[in-house]
Amino acid sequence: MTTISFDENINITKFKFKTLEEFQIYLVQKLQKSELSSAHKKVIKNRLIETEQNPDNFISFDKLKSSIKRK
Repeated sequence: MTTISFDENINITKFKFKTLEEFQIYLVQKLQKSELSSAHKKVIKNRLIETEQNPDNFISFDKLKSSIKRK
């Protein structure tokens, strides 16, 4: 058995998993339900402001997707 510790409080309520994949799915689902921290919200807000002030410095997600070429 391996013990894993986190410095960040992530509030894990389940402690036994059959596989690593089950643990990964649990974490992803937990993260999807969690709210963004104030630091993350600040970064997003600043990026949105920068995008609005300098729209020519950015491309849309649709343009990005259409520019990706498969080999």
